[in-house]
Amino acid sequence: MSADGYVVVVIGAGSEVGREVAAVLRERSFPISEWRLYDDPTADDAVSADEGSEEIFPLDAITFEHADVVFLCGHGAHASEWAERAAGEGALTIDLTQALVESGDVPLVVPEVNPEVLAEGLERGLLACPIASATALAVVLKPIDAAAELKRVVVTALEPVSNGGREGIDALVRQTRDLLSGVSPDIEVFPHRIAFNLIPQVGDFVSGGRTRGEWLTESQARRVLDLPDLPITVTSLYVPIFFGQACIVNVETEHPLDAVAARALLREAPGVLLVDEGAADGYLTPGDVIGSEATHVGRVRDDPTVPYGLALWITIDGLRKGGAVNAVQVAERALGARD
Repeated sequence: MSADGYVVVVIGAGSEVGREVAAVLRERSFPISEWRLYDDPTADDAVSADEGSEEIFPLDAITFEHADVVFLCGHGAHASEWAERAAGEGALTIDLTQALVESGDVPLVVPEVNPEVLAEGLERGLLACPIASATALAVVLKPIDAAAELKRVVVTALEPVSNGGREGIDALVRQTRDLLSGVSPDIEVFPHRIAFNLIPQVGDFVSGGRTRGEWLTESQARRVLDLPDLPITVTSLYVPIFFGQACIVNVETEHPLDAVAARALLREAPGVLLVDEGAADGYLTPGDVIGSEATHVGRVRDDPTVPYGLALWITIDGLRKGGAVNAVQVAERALGARD
């Protein structure tokens, strides 16, 4: 870091998450001496400048010389190459693409949950952010596990079309317009029609009948919580909303923790905003949390089907807290520790 701030590189700067990362950096007054923004100029949604009027350069112009931090926000096929080049220049790389996560040796970080892994990532110059649903679950489940020890977790994850990038957003717009006009919509981005519909498939199918989205949520929640043997099962659905997402969660614990005690616990938990105070309307919808940096919890109630159980409703802005804010928080802590 120079006296004027950090040299910041954003790859995939024209993507939804890349633009959000740049916006969050500005909002949080992240000290920046130089912006280097890159993306594919041939993409359908390519832009020549970001919202701060910083020029976006083509990917073949990428340079990591003197870079302090690199945010990988798109083009995951080249993530390993770019991360290696960045590390060679002494830069810290933060991966939001999921491309580097499957190796299992890249630390996944949610600062409210497992800040202790930052040191490991700094040694290698590489850290990664979980997917939004895993982030939301980890933030909420961490205090519950500390108080009562998680025994089993069952999740229904409701995912927005923005998880499919600009193509997913455009698909919902087109299909909605077509259906309202009496036209049969084309099925392109998602495996079925998404407008006025639900699709119980997020990603390709993998082993055991799960989808990739379900596997990522399960495996990443275990990693962030440092509970490799946690019994957790996830069913992920695409729902016809643009942004914001939710998880319906049933938790069984080894020790007693009723809804009243859980509310008190979550009210004080870092990163959690408790809405539920026992009222009938104690919840926020995915649309209500757009722009929020918190993980919102509502409808906290006892689950009478197990000896010690809770049912929860979790909402999060996946693009913001589930992506950009988490990445910038990781950068702030990691670079602060390094400096």
